[in-house]
Amino acid sequence: MSEFIWHWTRGSSKIYTRKTEVAEEAMKDGMLVMGVRVKPRILKY
Repeated sequence: MSEFIWHWTRGSSKIYTRKTEVAEEAMKDGMLVMGVRVKPRILKY
């Protein structure tokens, strides 16, 4: 199982989040949002 970390640039700062809702809101505001697939920090059995 993997997760996504979303990131985009606002001004001179770079914003990172794991929440898809926040990334979708940034896309609606016209930001170019990129996603990176990472392994989860917690193993679930």
